Amino acid sequence: MIVLFVAPKSAWRQALAAETRAAADAGHEVRVVAQEHRDFTLAPLDPRVETHWIAVIDPGEAEPALVGLVLRRLPLGLLRLLGRGPLHGLADRAARRWRRTVLGPIEQRRLPELEALREARRTEAVRAAVARWRPDWIVLHEPHAVELAVSWLPELLDARPDLVTTFSFETRADADHAI
Repeated sequence: MIVLFVAPKSAWRQALAAETRAAADAGHEVRVVAQEHRDFTLAPLDPRVETHWIAVIDPGEAEPALVGLVLRRLPLGLLRLLGRGPLHGLADRAARRWRRTVLGPIEQRRLPELEALREARRTEAVRAAVARWRPDWIVLHEPHAVELAVSWLPELLDARPDLVTTFSFETRADADHAI
């Protein structure tokens, strides 16, 4: 049985590692769709688990290149160069003030657009993984996975009524729904 764990924000990394290991120990083919996160080194996934990583979107990635160059790279790069000399303290204060007064309000205005872009990337990654792997069992591993599944899961369940969907890996559910 192919078990797909959906963890679009990778919020519960230790639980994901434990549950995927338990599913692999039970003899299932385990696949995970999760967001990249540096803390996966603290709770690594089992080597038997096939993973599709959702790339994280930087705030700078969602802005036009010219805006990033003029408002981020040039001023902060110049202040970094000045900070290497005797003007170190002044350059650091100026960089902090630039980030707070110029970049902060821009990022706050762009936050809804950035979140929509992140959401679209997560949804597309999960849809692609479901289409590619054709799982027999989908585990919506975290609350955000449930919110994300609202857009694609009902039509999938209509097309495949035998698909098992749970919120965690349970061996009891596996015995009830064995194929």
